[in-house]
Amino acid sequence: MTEFFNHVFSPQNLLATFILCFCLVYWLIVIVGAIDFDFFDFDLDVDVDADVDIDVDASGAGESSVAWLNKVLVFFNLGRVPFMVWLTIVAIPLWVGSLIVSFLVHNYSFLISLLYFIPLAIGSLILAKPLTWPFVKMFDVLDKTNKKKELIGRVGRVVIAGTGKKRGQIEISYDGSVITLYVKPATEDIILQKNMEVLVIEKVDDHYLVEPYI
Repeated sequence: MTEFFNHVFSPQNLLATFILCFCLVYWLIVIVGAIDFDFFDFDLDVDVDADVDIDVDASGAGESSVAWLNKVLVFFNLGRVPFMVWLTIVAIPLWVGSLIVSFLVHNYSFLISLLYFIPLAIGSLILAKPLTWPFVKMFDVLDKTNKKKELIGRVGRVVIAGTGKKRGQIEISYDGSVITLYVKPATEDIILQKNMEVLVIEKVDDHYLVEPYI
């Protein structure tokens, strides 16, 4: 056991061990309630679900210039699950791989370990993609539910007219972005005219019900 711990905290495994220990300490702090679950969480401005009727306006040169990077990160499910959940799942195979490789090649140098750390990190990212998939489905459902609840009661502006039989569209300012929703009036006697301010009152199937906001 002593030899194992010496190997774990030896220079050649120090980086992988540090990442895993950071994750473990984080979860311990979360368990005792010192910080929130999403303390290190962040959002990526990407559309990852083609069936969702909420489209974030990604205008601006700054956002388009990093769109490719966002797509790469989302490919590995970063941004679709909380960051620390994703990092923990990546850290475990990275740590195990570092221990195995350093033992097989008899490496005891931190600098040499950096040569195989990057391939191990890439392999861990690839492995983490299927491992995080159950969490992706779970958090997608939670995220959609939360967004739908948060949109109820918000005021938007009609950009495409609509009636009780024809869906229109409205725009809502949401967390610094503009969200476009498909809508219909709450009652058939209401006609949604362009630039009209409306109040979102309910989610029905593939659209929201709205009424004039006075």
